[in-house]
Amino acid sequence: MNFDICVFGGCSLDMIFYQKKDGTYDNVPDKCVPGGKGSNQAVAASRAGAKTVMISRIGKDAIGKKILDNLKYNGIDTSGVEEDETIENDYSLVKVRYQDKDNEIERHNGAIDNFTEDMIDTYQDLILNSKIIVCQLKSPKEVTEKLIDFCYQNNKKLILTPCHPTRLSISNPKNLALIDKIFIITCNQKECETIFNTDDIESCIRKYPNKLIVTLGKAGLMYYDGTKIVKIPAIETKIVDTVGAGDTLAGNLAANLAKGLTLNESLKKATYASAMKIGVETAQAGMPYLEELEKFIAEKEGQKKES
Repeated sequence: MNFDICVFGGCSLDMIFYQKKDGTYDNVPDKCVPGGKGSNQAVAASRAGAKTVMISRIGKDAIGKKILDNLKYNGIDTSGVEEDETIENDYSLVKVRYQDKDNEIERHNGAIDNFTEDMIDTYQDLILNSKIIVCQLKSPKEVTEKLIDFCYQNNKKLILTPCHPTRLSISNPKNLALIDKIFIITCNQKECETIFNTDDIESCIRKYPNKLIVTLGKAGLMYYDGTKIVKIPAIETKIVDTVGAGDTLAGNLAANLAKGLTLNESLKKATYASAMKIGVETAQAGMPYLEELEKFIAEKEGQKKES
């Protein structure tokens, strides 16, 4: 079976606490929902209309069942998701601040630390039969390195979201060769600074044309197209919850590229998707379906013309 997107990454349960106006939090989570960067990106890609398969590991318990059911509900092929009775599931404690709706996340790793290099061999057909592979640097580094090498050797396009940027830091010369093998890296400003040991973002993106995409929060994102620096502004919208905004961008970007859109077209569309996400609580609830996204884009573009 052929796929548009193969996401290699973790799944978790997000326990979300919303800060009150007086600055306090409740002692119990306001919401408990499936999340995790891998799961989030797979959901974003699937809702964008991409045929998506997931490679992951989860604990075989009630939480694992909830995670697995959620993937299936979102139309994701789970033939690469392993259930293991001997491991815990990952979970995250997410605190969403009242004022700016930004978040702080404390993660507990369980299943993600049990990813192995053998998983790439076991599920190589899923990887080879997908147009684009997406991963996050959350699994053990040797596993991610093998995946990057495997994709490079087989001419597969891999998009990386480096949520542990120190693992990709060019302080380790070996990582320079690794970066060269990656199709696209999407990271925020802080992650970029950590990887390249500089706060000069423009110099970084100039070194990696059409490869390094840096998100800048309310300022949008930018990349270098080989001729000029391209800046795509953020879409103005009410901010409710920023959890999952970057994952929405990455998953939607991958889906758009798999459909044959250019990088610029794909990023513009993904920026709209990310804007829709931040208008809704929790990581996945606000990730738009394709029809919703097209309608949102048309409305926003219409408003621009009127103004």
